[in-house]
Amino acid sequence: MTISRRDFLNGTALAIAAGMAPAQLLAAAQGQPGAAYPPALTGLRGNHAGTFTLAHSLAREGAKYPTVMAHEAFDLVVVGGGLSGLTAAWFYQRRFGPGKRILILDNHDDFGGHAKRNEFTVRGKRLVTYGGSAEMPPTAAADAAVRELLGGLGLDAARAPLADPADPYSALGMGRAVFFDSDHFGRDQWLGGDPFGELVDARGGRQGVAAPDAAALRRFLDAAPLPPQDRAALARLADGSADYLQGMAAGERAAYLRGTRYAAFLRDKAGIGLAGQRFLRSRSNDAFALDADGISVADAIGIGLPAGAGMPAPAVDPRLGKSPASRLWFPDGNASLARLLVQKLIPGVAKLARPADIVNAAFDYGRLDQDGAPVRLRLEATAIAVDPDGPITRVTYGWRGNLHRIEARHVVLAGWNMMVPYLMPSLPAAQRDTLRGEVKAPLVYTKVALDHWRAFAALKTRRIHAPAMAYTDLWLEPPAGTSPADPAVMHMLYVPTVPDSGMSARERFRAGRAFLLGTPFSELERGIRMQLDRMLGPAGFASKDVIRAITVNRWAHGYSYRPDSLAGEDPAAWASPAGAGNVSFAGSDNAGSPSLTAAVAQGRRAVDRLAG
Repeated sequence: MTISRRDFLNGTALAIAAGMAPAQLLAAAQGQPGAAYPPALTGLRGNHAGTFTLAHSLAREGAKYPTVMAHEAFDLVVVGGGLSGLTAAWFYQRRFGPGKRILILDNHDDFGGHAKRNEFTVRGKRLVTYGGSAEMPPTAAADAAVRELLGGLGLDAARAPLADPADPYSALGMGRAVFFDSDHFGRDQWLGGDPFGELVDARGGRQGVAAPDAAALRRFLDAAPLPPQDRAALARLADGSADYLQGMAAGERAAYLRGTRYAAFLRDKAGIGLAGQRFLRSRSNDAFALDADGISVADAIGIGLPAGAGMPAPAVDPRLGKSPASRLWFPDGNASLARLLVQKLIPGVAKLARPADIVNAAFDYGRLDQDGAPVRLRLEATAIAVDPDGPITRVTYGWRGNLHRIEARHVVLAGWNMMVPYLMPSLPAAQRDTLRGEVKAPLVYTKVALDHWRAFAALKTRRIHAPAMAYTDLWLEPPAGTSPADPAVMHMLYVPTVPDSGMSARERFRAGRAFLLGTPFSELERGIRMQLDRMLGPAGFASKDVIRAITVNRWAHGYSYRPDSLAGEDPAAWASPAGAGNVSFAGSDNAGSPSLTAAVAQGRRAVDRLAG
């Protein structure tokens, strides 16, 4: 499911709300509050239906909404209940006192932003996993805001709160594998092992992973459905002894690495043909939501992709939200951090003896928005206007089919920066242009609840790389038992890319977003089942018999925009507006980074600015 330039230019899904009156738009955005426990909902999640209707009406249709009277007043209103918004509320209490009245608004039916929790029950066994923001960056403990927050939640920033789960897969000899599809490589073929994946993990800093030896690499390439010249070129690239930029002066070399696409380097310098390029193309999807044609050589090296001799050593980029060196702290990823934050702000939602209990604790969504509580979290509420007026700021939002307005002494906008100019059109033009340019990267985390994982055991694999298929990376998460007959969750990664298009990162992200928003769940589900049946069918897998539920976490607005060296942008010079008057801007977008560290640091920065 790659997408073409034509898909982008056709503007798929850009007119979702066209022709609807404001009252109709409010009704279209209305959810069903309290209808279900959100983490257990399946089907289309993430940016689910209703979350973007009002936002798109402002940004794409220019809808105008009437002014309404304010009926509530708060010390702080936070727009956006993700990690940064929850962090801002927590720091605000810490700075100004626990008695301050705080209202948190979020347009989704669950809190956490991208830190979403997915749950399944298969044959009476509960399976908990993550639907978005998952891992703790390796540099997080070095950040003062992260240390303060985690310490306040009872966690050690340098130590995971839970032991690694038992791993029955290793005991059965299940490792990596690559699936070559006939559409791109001439024939469908399984190959056990994935030496290039191991090489990336080892060079990128993943704990406990060793680089493959030359013999294993050669055996793999000899069996791969690739032309002989590509096998030789890939072996030479992985060997690391060839200097493909020999003779370049240091300054020229550095400029080449920052300004050249990794795909162009593979073609022009490493001599790798189309098939070999396809084999390596999607290795960067998880880290950047961009393929080899969308990242620089420097970025490729940073996550462990090979580029030969004379190159800088791979180094952890603190701006990355996910890298080989990142680590999963909780089975539901950073959703547990979001839950711990909410429990600190609204203690009645869960009972905990220790922070690690948050994973399995019952969570009472009915207590999130109670009259008289000092902190209230209101879901399915989309802000449409923020109007500063001296010491008071008024926030208008749509909720349950109606417009509501509130007054606040302080406001923190912790949603997506690209929406801020539409909420606050009075901002200076330069600030509006900067914020609109912070286009988020689209991606999909699909979770498939399996009745059993016998096919994986038969194939001796727990992790599959399918370099040119829609879902390029698939892996089994810890199962509900030690036997292949036990249920388990499979994670599937899909990034809608526009390979070989020459588009900038922003253009690619806009194209991918349009494609995702224009693709119904039924089509996504059909593609998932077809790919799994095709890949795993020879081992006895049949989706109709094995799949018990599918949750598609669609993040049309996913990773925050990172400064793009291919576009001449310098990360060191990256700056985003901090706010205006009594309104502060938070969110990882402000830091040009999709990492948890950025979200937390920006939440504290927003409050520090108000405190000043």
